[in-house]
Amino acid sequence: MNKQIITSVLDKYYLNGTVESVKWVIKDKNITVDFITPMKNLVGKVTSPNFDLEDSEVGIYNTSQFYKLVKIMDNTVVLSLNKSDKGTPLELTLADNQYDLNYYLSDLNLIETIPTINEPDSYDAEAKIDDDFISKFINAKKALGDVKQFTIKDELNSEGIKDLIIVIGDGNGYANKIKFKTTCESMFGLNELPFPADVMMELLKANEEADSGVIQISQEGLMKISFKEENTESTYYLVRLSKN
Repeated sequence: MNKQIITSVLDKYYLNGTVESVKWVIKDKNITVDFITPMKNLVGKVTSPNFDLEDSEVGIYNTSQFYKLVKIMDNTVVLSLNKSDKGTPLELTLADNQYDLNYYLSDLNLIETIPTINEPDSYDAEAKIDDDFISKFINAKKALGDVKQFTIKDELNSEGIKDLIIVIGDGNGYANKIKFKTTCESMFGLNELPFPADVMMELLKANEEADSGVIQISQEGLMKISFKEENTESTYYLVRLSKN
């Protein structure tokens, strides 16, 4: 299997160290990983085909350590499982033309159960996420440093077209802020909502190579971000921040 398939899945749920413990579900060479951040402000799902491992459910407790093992492997990696006499996966083995590595798997009972997201029947605003959107958000967040939130709302521009307005910066009136906008579709209007900036930046960075992306926002305080690329699909549900 191409190592890039593995690292792509890891990148999209690991989010640069934000999520460590997950359960992989492999069925008919398709992998599904559901996950939640420790702060409970993001729930997500990553799926990918062509994942060459037998049907199984395996617990990855320390993704940081597993990622380090994958990184030293050659471009082609063979994955396999070592199981107990009862068929329980105990080890995930990785092999290439240089190394044979063993990663001990977690008891699935130690992996947090992922809640089901009750999506609204329809979202109040929707916009495309393209390279320009990703670049603007990441650059603004890096420039502002340790800001914790961004806000999002829609606004009618001078041409009578709805724009999605993104403001990165903390909520008080004296904080430094950076604003940018993108065209959106909005039926009934979207009032300003605050969301966690750090998590948003990491999921955008993890999906910079995506072929397409969509952001959908509900006034109830839920943001859905979806990406598609050749070998991976990822969906994230970001929960609004509490009011100060």
